[in-house]
Amino acid sequence: MKPFSPLGSFVSADTPAARIDARVKLILLLAATVGIFATAGSWVLALWIVVLAFAMRVSGMRLSSHLRVLAPVAFILAFTLIANALALDGHGDIALAGPVGIDTAGALRGATAVLRIAILLGFALCVSSSTTPPQLADACVRLLRPLGRIGVPVADIGLMLSLALRFIPIVSEEFSRIQLAQRSRGVDFEAGGLVARIRSWASVLTPLVVRLFRRADRLGESMAQRCYADSADVTAPRAPLSARSRAVLVLGLAFCLLLPLAAHLL
Repeated sequence: MKPFSPLGSFVSADTPAARIDARVKLILLLAATVGIFATAGSWVLALWIVVLAFAMRVSGMRLSSHLRVLAPVAFILAFTLIANALALDGHGDIALAGPVGIDTAGALRGATAVLRIAILLGFALCVSSSTTPPQLADACVRLLRPLGRIGVPVADIGLMLSLALRFIPIVSEEFSRIQLAQRSRGVDFEAGGLVARIRSWASVLTPLVVRLFRRADRLGESMAQRCYADSADVTAPRAPLSARSRAVLVLGLAFCLLLPLAAHLL
């Protein structure tokens, strides 16, 4: 069985995207999220797809990784498309049976929503595959630092985010190890009906949850012994953006701002 690797895990520090500051990538991801859902039109989405292809290229991410991350949400995406395409009151453009038909406008609306989600997931994968978990956690702390003036526990949030990001590969390794052990015992995860498959996967999820609770207990004890609570207010030194990161930030924000304006004017 091929070892399981976390989706969107860090690829390499040699990619152009990996040399951009993590704060810039997070800001551009938020700007792209707003831009993707604020614009309409097939040519706009096509342009976003071109930008996504470029981002995947410079971040070293493969198309197969994007398709793998879409697999778990394929049911939700398909339901979104079907829910928008089906017309049950007889106003559908294409009649199927009785009042049931297909609304082409609704189908186009659903396809647009699915495409937007796919593009957004692709950008999120580009960020995660070109940024290490410590860099992501540090970038979030630095971006949220102004909120610390109004009493928001920014350092605690950064610590929790860092631990969560570090636990992702650990959970993936544990899941792969337990699943391989159950397969060696003769458990077939693809055989039987829905109830049988749920029971098969329960043999993986139950010990996985138990092991994660044990790891969490040991982690909590280690943090308490090392007095992490007393050092939560330690702030990281200032880290100015490089010229390359500033240029990428300006160009990216300009694109995310000008594209919706152009879409509304044209």
